[in-house]
Amino acid sequence: MVEGESKIEYRAWNPFRSKLAAAILGGIDNIHIKPGVKVMYLGAASGTTVSHVSDIVGPDGLVYAVEFSHRSGRDLLNVAKKRTNIIPIIEDARHPHKYRMLV
Repeated sequence: MVEGESKIEYRAWNPFRSKLAAAILGGIDNIHIKPGVKVMYLGAASGTTVSHVSDIVGPDGLVYAVEFSHRSGRDLLNVAKKRTNIIPIIEDARHPHKYRMLV
């Protein structure tokens, strides 16, 4: 790698474990997620799909990742530590009043 060049990372995105990946593979025309946008991802689980959405929105975008399970939430927090554009929210998505101040 030459100094000043950015690192490129290639990762598999399993459509059998991600509904968004399945939709893209299935030919959905527009996912309405592009560089620089803000996304609220409800049901973020361990953060695998969230990490791919993070790649799509890039450094100028944000992903608010909401997950209720504390076990999955721990994994999500670890993913968010490596990506500055992910805001992990460990809360019940059905109660947005509990996390509205973070968005």
